[in-house]
Amino acid sequence: MSSTSTAHLILNPAAGGAATSLDDLTGAAQERGIKVRILEPGESVQFAAAAALEAGADVLGVAGGDGSVAAVIGVAAEREVPVVIVPTGTLNHFACDLGLNLAKPLHALDAFAGTERRVDIGRINGRPFINNVSMGVYAEMLGDPDYKHHKLRVAYAKLRDAVLDTNRKRALRVAAPGEILLEDVVVVIVSNNPYEFSPLSTIGRRYRLDTGMLQATVLSAGTLRELDRMLAGLVLGTIEHHPGLRHWTDERLEVGVPGERIRAGIDGEPITLEAPLRFSVEPGALRILVPAGSAADRHVPPLRAGWHAARRLRRWMRPSSTHSSLRPEHIVQQGRNSGST
Repeated sequence: MSSTSTAHLILNPAAGGAATSLDDLTGAAQERGIKVRILEPGESVQFAAAAALEAGADVLGVAGGDGSVAAVIGVAAEREVPVVIVPTGTLNHFACDLGLNLAKPLHALDAFAGTERRVDIGRINGRPFINNVSMGVYAEMLGDPDYKHHKLRVAYAKLRDAVLDTNRKRALRVAAPGEILLEDVVVVIVSNNPYEFSPLSTIGRRYRLDTGMLQATVLSAGTLRELDRMLAGLVLGTIEHHPGLRHWTDERLEVGVPGERIRAGIDGEPITLEAPLRFSVEPGALRILVPAGSAADRHVPPLRAGWHAARRLRRWMRPSSTHSSLRPEHIVQQGRNSGST
C-alpha cells in the first residue's frame, strides 16, 4: 500500500471466528494505517463497502466469510477498486482458493502492501458471484434449518424428494455441449472457474481463478435406485464414472424453462429466481491484493487433489450427532441392495 493510498477494512464480527480476533485485527490494521469499520448487528456489508468508497477508499478490505467477501467484491468490481480478503468466516472457500493462510488471518493484512492479481468474476443474470451458484436440491438444503447439524440426512431426504418430483426436475432443464438436453436433473452447480476434481465440486477447490471459464456440474437421477447407486459411488469414490454425472466448461450457460421459479444458492446465500438463468464470466474483472510471494499458479496434482477431496468428504459426511439416523455405510448398503423405482 503506497503512502498516498486510503485503505478501509470492513470487519464483520458475526462471521465465523471474527469475534474472537476482533481486537487483534483492529489493532493490527490500525497500526498499518488502515481505517477499520466494524459492522453493527444487521448492518449491510454492501452498504458499508459503498460508504467506504464514498469516503475516498481506494483499497477495500473485508474480514469475514464468503458472504461478506461476495458483497464487498460486488461493489469493488464496479469501481475497479482492489480488494484485500482477511479470512475469518466459517468456510472461506474463496480465500482458500486464493492460497491465503486460513489459520493465520492476521497475515492476510500484509496484502495491503502486497501484489495484485487479476481474477475472474462469474455472473448470473448480471449479478456477480465468486464461488458458485447451486440450483435444485443443494439450494434447498441451504434453506433447511436442520442442514447445518445433519447434512447427510437432510441431503438424502431432499434428493429423494427431488427424484420423485417431475416438475422440479423439469425446471432444471440444461443443454449440454452438442445440443444434448439433459433430463431428470436434480442438481446443477455452476462455478466461477473449474474445480480441480469436478465430481466433488461442492466440496472441492479451484487451483486457478483466471481461466475465463465457467464449470457446469450436473447430476441426473430418474429413479430412486439410480439415486442410491449414485450416492454409493460418491461414498466409494467411483461417482466420476456414473452416467448420471456430467461436467464441462464454457464461457456461457443457460439453465431452466422460461417462467419457472428456481431455488438457487449464490455463494451459499439462498434465493429464488425466475428462469431462464443466464451465466457468464468476466475474465480478470476483479483486482485482488495478496501478500507478497503468494503463488499465482496453485495447480495441485490430481492424485493429491483426490486425496484432499476424500478427506473433506469424510468430514462433511460425518454425522454431527451420534443419533443421526443415516450414515455413509447405510447409503453404500442401499446402493448395493436398493430395488426402488
